[in-house]
Amino acid sequence: MMKRKILALFLCVTMAVGLAACGNKGQEAAAPVEEEEQPEEPEELAEEEKETGTEEEEEPEEVESLMGYNMIENGDFSNGTTKWNTYFNGGNAVIVVDEEGRLKVQITTLGTKEHSVQVYYDGFALETGCVYQLSFDASATVEREVEYRIQINGGDYHAYTGEGIDMTPDTKHYDFTFTMEEGSDPAPRLCFNMGLYGSTDENIGAHDVFFDNFELYCIDETNRALPQAAIDTPDIQINQLGYRPEDEKIAVFRGEDMDSAFKVVDAKSGETVFEGTLLAGAKNNNTREMESAGDFSELKTPGTYKIVGEKCGESYEFTIGNDVYDEAFDATVKMLYLQRCGVELTEEYAGDFAHPVCHDGGAVVYGSTSSATVDVSGGWHDAGDYGRYVVSGAKAVADVMMAYESYPEAFGDDAGIPESGNGTPDILDEARFQLEWLLKMQDSATGGVYHKVTCANFPETVMPEDETDQLILSPISNCATGDFAAVMAMAARVYKDVDSDFADTCMAASLKAVAYLEGSESGDGFVNPEEIVTGEYPDAKDTDERYWAYAELFKTTKDAKYEEILTAIPYASIQGGLGWEKVGFYGGYAYLTGGYTNEEYAKTVVSKLEYAVNGILESTEADTYRCSLSGTYPWGSNMSIANNGMLLLMMDEINGNDKYESLAKAQMDYLFGNNANSYCFLTGFGSLSPEHTHHRPSQVLDQSMAGMLVGGADSNLEDPYAKATMTGTAPAKCYVDNAQSFSCNEVTVYWNSPLIYLMAAYK
Repeated sequence: MMKRKILALFLCVTMAVGLAACGNKGQEAAAPVEEEEQPEEPEELAEEEKETGTEEEEEPEEVESLMGYNMIENGDFSNGTTKWNTYFNGGNAVIVVDEEGRLKVQITTLGTKEHSVQVYYDGFALETGCVYQLSFDASATVEREVEYRIQINGGDYHAYTGEGIDMTPDTKHYDFTFTMEEGSDPAPRLCFNMGLYGSTDENIGAHDVFFDNFELYCIDETNRALPQAAIDTPDIQINQLGYRPEDEKIAVFRGEDMDSAFKVVDAKSGETVFEGTLLAGAKNNNTREMESAGDFSELKTPGTYKIVGEKCGESYEFTIGNDVYDEAFDATVKMLYLQRCGVELTEEYAGDFAHPVCHDGGAVVYGSTSSATVDVSGGWHDAGDYGRYVVSGAKAVADVMMAYESYPEAFGDDAGIPESGNGTPDILDEARFQLEWLLKMQDSATGGVYHKVTCANFPETVMPEDETDQLILSPISNCATGDFAAVMAMAARVYKDVDSDFADTCMAASLKAVAYLEGSESGDGFVNPEEIVTGEYPDAKDTDERYWAYAELFKTTKDAKYEEILTAIPYASIQGGLGWEKVGFYGGYAYLTGGYTNEEYAKTVVSKLEYAVNGILESTEADTYRCSLSGTYPWGSNMSIANNGMLLLMMDEINGNDKYESLAKAQMDYLFGNNANSYCFLTGFGSLSPEHTHHRPSQVLDQSMAGMLVGGADSNLEDPYAKATMTGTAPAKCYVDNAQSFSCNEVTVYWNSPLIYLMAAYK
């Protein structure tokens, strides 16, 4: 039997981190101490991956000694500034190698924080229990204090070791010894904070700092922790949540020595209940593995089973039944409640994730000379951090309202939130909580909508009530305003028969936002103000947001003027998609289902949607797992997969195609375990699910909140941990269950929302 192993790179990895991550919120890779750059943030390496397979752990392999070599490449700068980089947050400097072969840091602006000017080095590893010695030479043209740190490379950027050092024009040699007492870290950072630190005079002016002769050695590995043994995962992949009796049921087999047949056995009795044959094996370019598929759709009898192959071994257990998705669906929806901001979450409803009121202080408007604050309490925490962002938050609430419109029977009034039992479906109560916050983000004077509300920096790894820095409203953006106008028009339609007064409020807000857009030039995007390093969610093109707004207004009001406006926009100029940046498909769907009268324009929209769907179909046909991605798995690949499943269902509604529905279900199968990583990517469910999510409350409590969809494989390796551990890995297998890997293991409300739509179709 061929064994597949999940990489467990180091033992006892308990590194608390906390970044935030999603889409393209920012860049954490260059972030400094005590702040996160990429809006997404995690915690530790998979040290105790849930083992439910039948294979036993193997003995740890022998490891090479760490002794005797310098871990810092180019520590003498003989290769210029290679491997050495800078980070700025309000400061400025240039690094060069001077005529004496030293690294020269030419500081022109000190900034206001210790990390306003930072020089750093990445590309080494620290292992638990080892003793290390760092040495270097340094001087400065002025007397000042600098902080050296070896720290976690992400999240709260806490230091494993570090202290302030006094520098003078005289070159000094520095030696520091420390023991790595935390979990092993394959991607730490050596950095020097040269902003306003310690005794440094804020009026010091321009000056230079010099470094040379860096050495970092392991000097004692007597107490080194051994690498954790790899954990076997099955060579037969299935949807770990299970299947409804009438569902298509396809398992994927992998291995160079492939079975030709398989059987399904009762998990308790071992009795064979089904036998089938496999398709001819083929190499999958996404996984770089030989794979084949086995269809057992004919098995419809409720029960608990596993699949067995003579060569491929056994799959994880799975269930067939009408209610196999009910518990997971409820948890996926409940995640939105657990992300609520500005209110107390009581133990009655939130369990271990209860917390007092958070972020209830007013927010200042960026750039305003007034000290007045704006009440923007409420809404959902966006992701692993506690920021609230209009563009991503609008996508999330749009998805759940669309899910209700398309599959109202899937939603009840008993989800276990404070509003349960009030006679309104809980999904609408939850959506309203987000909508009421969005209403607060609209500027009452202009109708424009602030892009986001966050603190200046990402929080440390703390519970939400412990992030107490000043909240800041980032500037109004056209993209945020357009998204807002769209979801408010949608809400006016959805809540018309639920609460007509609230529906009217939403419609008025939508019209006010559209009036703002009509008075502003198209193309105004958003970039972070210099002092704010939280998730950016940049978007330079607002055509698709404007289009979506008019499409929803047309669908809700049936007013011909909105159809006239939107059909004057060439659809080819619209960014099509179901993400936070490209929202054109939302507009196209709204128009096609809104009672259109312009047949020619409708044909154009249908053709664009069909073109996108045909690309999805091609990808599924080329992948044994029928995954809708091919070649590249982007940051938040699981959102992309869920979005594609959602689009397939939308197109099935528009021009019915049995293949659409079948392949939409295949995307859900992938997310729940039928993938090359053997993970059910929904926390708390399946035989193997993420346990070390990039999500601050989960990190603080050392348990992943149930019902969160993690980002999944990121073949671009967009965080230091991923890059350090998975370089050269096949695209579809670039996933690690570690909180430090924000590009793989962060969670967001707008990753859950398309999954809610997808699951509602099969509830």
